[in-house]
Amino acid sequence: MVDRVPVWMMRQAGRYMPEYQALRRTASFWDVCSRPGLAARATLDAARFLDTDAAIIFSDITLPAWAMGQKLDFSPGPVLSPAVRTLADVAQLNEVESAKQMHFVMDAIRMTRRELAPEVSLIGFVGAPLTLAAYMIEGTPSRNWVELKRLAYAEPEVLAALIERTTQVVADHAAAQIQAGCDAVQLFDSVAGELAAEELAEFAFASAAKVVKAVAPLGAPIIYFARNIGAHLEQAAKVGADVLGLDWTVSIAQARRRLGDELGLMGNLDPAVLLTNAEEIDRRVRAILDEAQGHKSFIFNLGHGVLPATPPLHARQVVTSVRQWCEQKKP
Repeated sequence: MVDRVPVWMMRQAGRYMPEYQALRRTASFWDVCSRPGLAARATLDAARFLDTDAAIIFSDITLPAWAMGQKLDFSPGPVLSPAVRTLADVAQLNEVESAKQMHFVMDAIRMTRRELAPEVSLIGFVGAPLTLAAYMIEGTPSRNWVELKRLAYAEPEVLAALIERTTQVVADHAAAQIQAGCDAVQLFDSVAGELAAEELAEFAFASAAKVVKAVAPLGAPIIYFARNIGAHLEQAAKVGADVLGLDWTVSIAQARRRLGDELGLMGNLDPAVLLTNAEEIDRRVRAILDEAQGHKSFIFNLGHGVLPATPPLHARQVVTSVRQWCEQKKP
């Protein structure tokens, strides 16, 4: 049990912040990802402005695909080419040693950790094997993920082969971030809920569990966040992560009824609430905290990343509301 509920926000360093917008006027997204000083600056600016209990390193989940040999552009979202859709495509992918090919991420982590207050945790993050594979297959974020689903249902051997490779790379990338100085790491599975139940278990949960098993010996807590998997919470819990991140489609109260209180939970304010006003933000933050009261390892977060149109002071209101609630609940 912690003295107060920790709070941070997914995508807390990003387009909604004037400091980040100023940074982007002089540097491309790729520059910010690949130049350690810029990535550290973006990370630190957000954590200091928001006064969160954790910073999350500024990076992108598609970087391992670049290291595996795909061309990566941002316009503005990631565009990967050529798409990986056959066994021959999978065979041509590079072997990856993250500490070498993506050394700039590790350098950014080391720089950030040196500048970050000791009591503030630094979180690394990676795309889960299924989500990374989905981007590599589609070539860009997709509304319906048609090519991913076509492989899952018609050519599962191709998807299985690719996920075997992405599992290795994701585990290596997560481990490298921990070894560089991250206190925890988040496994981000934003595409998981797009698959039917059988394929979700086979391609998303099973591969995420392998990453958790590979990284767990390093001793850093692991967060698994998957979108739209509320019907499958029990299976998601079996992935083995220390903390299960929830989106806003499942209440904290429901998750506690179904999973108990042994597994850490994180979430789950709808990011769109931050587009309203301070009073509504405060009301909804407190409602979630009331549902989580008594849980021994709950982390307050959003149910997905901060939206670009979010007023910065509204993001900070989340942190303020969490802290005020905690103060009021002290005996």
